[in-house]
Amino acid sequence: MNDKEFVGECVNKYFPNLLKNWKLFKGNISTEFLRYVGNNIDMVFFDTSHLEPGEILDFLIVLPFLKEEAIVVFHDIAKQVNSTHRIEFAPYLIFNGIRGEKFLPSGVDILTQNIGGIKLEKNQNRYHEEYFRILGGEWQYFPKELHIKLIRKFFKNYYDKRCLTIFEEAINFNRIFVKRNPGYIYYKYTAD
Repeated sequence: MNDKEFVGECVNKYFPNLLKNWKLFKGNISTEFLRYVGNNIDMVFFDTSHLEPGEILDFLIVLPFLKEEAIVVFHDIAKQVNSTHRIEFAPYLIFNGIRGEKFLPSGVDILTQNIGGIKLEKNQNRYHEEYFRILGGEWQYFPKELHIKLIRKFFKNYYDKRCLTIFEEAINFNRIFVKRNPGYIYYKYTAD
């Protein structure tokens, strides 16, 4: 059973009343699908690569489409080590960087937490530059050039010049970093 069949079966079995509203988008990055989803998203759940720039880029792509005070949920927000001994840090970074009221299951703190939600503060555009600065570290994978171009074009439509400059600086820094440290980037993920 492929992904679409599995997800479709779950919708069909447990939420048949939602079938008319259900559509699975895959085979490209989210910049290419959001126009079909539309504005005023009230809740989003992120569970993607977990390696930088992963969820950081994903959040920046979805942010312009979120309602004021939307709920944003991230999986694997605790620093984790994967099977290749890489520290999965992207969800931790973006979860802690986003401005809003944080929600964690009771009795568990952020250092051991696996999931967390945020009710965004109003007027998120005042934090855009801070969020883009989270991209400034060493990435653990480098997106395909086609995806970089699509993201760049998308960001030009939704963010100001300062945010675009920070994005370009992060790309340039990581291109240089990859050349100096060719074994550091986990190239397997570039095909995803």
